[in-house]
Amino acid sequence: MREHRNVIVTIGVVAALGLSACGGADERPLSKADFIARGSAICSEGSQRIQEAARTAFSEQGAIPPAEEISAFAATTVAPTIEREVDRLSELKPPEIDEDRVEEILEAGRNGVETVRQDPTILLSTADDGFGRYRELASGYGLQNCGGSSEATRDAISGIVRQQT
Repeated sequence: MREHRNVIVTIGVVAALGLSACGGADERPLSKADFIARGSAICSEGSQRIQEAARTAFSEQGAIPPAEEISAFAATTVAPTIEREVDRLSELKPPEIDEDRVEEILEAGRNGVETVRQDPTILLSTADDGFGRYRELASGYGLQNCGGSSEATRDAISGIVRQQT
């Protein structure tokens, strides 16, 4: 009887491990609304972190910092924060019908990270700070605050403080 119980327990453990390895119940696609809500929360966290770090690092009013400081900020804050944001978004399972579209968003985010790593001073660009396509695609899908807020980050880097209305 004891051996029978051990066999049943072993089969149960193996079955549970097999289900979790195959994706279990947690791997069901999210609804689009849930994906957008969770994804927007992830993006908001990243944007807030970048903006707070920029305000702290670049507090001199109206002064554009040297390229070395911008490069260090891009390397230590912007690129890793957006990279983590994209990684966290990729952990969410989008609706099956939107998988290709979400992958395009994630790829644009990865490309933006690479662009900023190659040319950190692009963060000051008014045309595209490296994350324009990522923000455009994410926003078009319904995600909010992905890729940092280029205007707020650019303003913080250049020492301009905008009053919140």
